[in-house]
Amino acid sequence: MTLSTVSGLDAAAVRAHPLCGPAEFMPARYRGPHRLGHLGWLDFTSRLERGEETSLVCSATAANERVLDVGGGTGELTRAVAVQLGHCTTVEPHSERVAALNEYAEAGGTGTIEILPGRAESLPFTDGTFDAVIATWILPYVDDLERAVREMARVCDPRHPAAKIVLIGGAPDNELVSILNQACVPLAGEPHDHQGHLLAVAAGILAGEGFGDFTLYRTEASLRFPEPDPEARVHAAAETLVNFWFEGHPAGAELRRAVKPVIRRHFERRPHAIGDQGTVLVARPRKR
Repeated sequence: MTLSTVSGLDAAAVRAHPLCGPAEFMPARYRGPHRLGHLGWLDFTSRLERGEETSLVCSATAANERVLDVGGGTGELTRAVAVQLGHCTTVEPHSERVAALNEYAEAGGTGTIEILPGRAESLPFTDGTFDAVIATWILPYVDDLERAVREMARVCDPRHPAAKIVLIGGAPDNELVSILNQACVPLAGEPHDHQGHLLAVAAGILAGEGFGDFTLYRTEASLRFPEPDPEARVHAAAETLVNFWFEGHPAGAELRRAVKPVIRRHFERRPHAIGDQGTVLVARPRKR
């Protein structure tokens, strides 16, 4: 399976591309959002190294002037864009994360950040306010996938020569998603997670909104587990992965037991990291 970068795609080619696979598990509809608990999310992000994603987003938006980051989260990408361009706007639905972003803004870091509470499905801006919109790892957590993507297209001005929408989701070889699909998703009674499906659906929606020229990239990110003791490392990884998607789940103890053998086998070949590989979809207005 080739996972190389490819540009000049239409929406049908995006859906068929291996970077939006695996094709044999492509669902017919959106499975609905994952619900992230705050403590599980904090543990997850404290272990996550995503430097390549940050570099790619900064490179993609280098020629832009007005950038919106949908779902600012920890603010890592928002800050990087603000440093590069002098300013970045972000919308974040979780009050704890809004507070963290505000702390950075008030500290007078390089570049200014405008932080607004809100959701992807209802962005608080007029049409064409921005010339670039980025949404990294957001699609698996929205309630209404179609509405969220249409909102991103609505607030992006297609007349700007560098207009683009940048989405990041899980790659088909994403190790974290594979482990959770194998060990936890069946026990939790949930459908198979397929993040390539979300990007393929988004491409179809964006094409209908005038953003029909697509480029796909693959990126590397990973969760780091520095614990020297192997079993302590397995335990830490089980806690991190289960709490990320299943914090507070009534079968939490069973999920942890089930995932440990899978993690143990994974650490035999990659002892201190679990990959969170990404597929990046860059959508530009199709030239007439």
